[in-house]
Amino acid sequence: MSDAHGGGGGSGDEILWVIIALVVFFVVIFGFSKPFDPTYLNIYALFGKLLPGVQKFVAFLINPHFWTTLGYISMTCSLLCITIIIFSLVRMFEIQYHEDDEIEHEINEALARDAEQERNENPRWRYIETLVDSPNESDWRIAIIEADTMLDEILDDRGYSGDTLADKLKAVDGGAFTSLQNAWDAHNVRNQIAHAGSDFSITELEARRVIKMFKNVFEELRAI
Repeated sequence: MSDAHGGGGGSGDEILWVIIALVVFFVVIFGFSKPFDPTYLNIYALFGKLLPGVQKFVAFLINPHFWTTLGYISMTCSLLCITIIIFSLVRMFEIQYHEDDEIEHEINEALARDAEQERNENPRWRYIETLVDSPNESDWRIAIIEADTMLDEILDDRGYSGDTLADKLKAVDGGAFTSLQNAWDAHNVRNQIAHAGSDFSITELEARRVIKMFKNVFEELRAI
């Protein structure tokens, strides 16, 4: 029952709005100059008032001057849009060109830095790294012995005197460089290799650890 009542109320509201719209329409069409007269509510009177406006609108649409003006406006807008598109494309290509040029410049700089670094890199140290990268245990022992010899020569160049590397390390002031203990530890492994020879067994992990200690010393001494 409530649904039926609600539906009836909705239909009544729609009819009321239609009536109000019709009243407003006729008031606008016929104006307030004359009292409301039912004789005005006929199809001929309605078309008689609407027809002049429709005729003017149609005449405006078929006027050649209107279409000529519209054509000029459309042409102007089209040329403006084409100009904007061309300008945007040119700017896009310019930006892309500059970006490519900048990327190429950065690549060339990076290659130059790599080449400079390669030139400045100690070839002897590069050889030691090649040995420790080898899969052979004998190469790992040779790498440690070569690194120890390299450290001995570097300390000679820095003015540390002594008959052996151990003597030169003892001559180093404890505060001279922070990696002094690394030098001692790596040198002790080298001594074990020198005394045991091929009987000294070393793992790849241990070999890399020892070479890393030598590297810490060389980097602090700015030898590599």
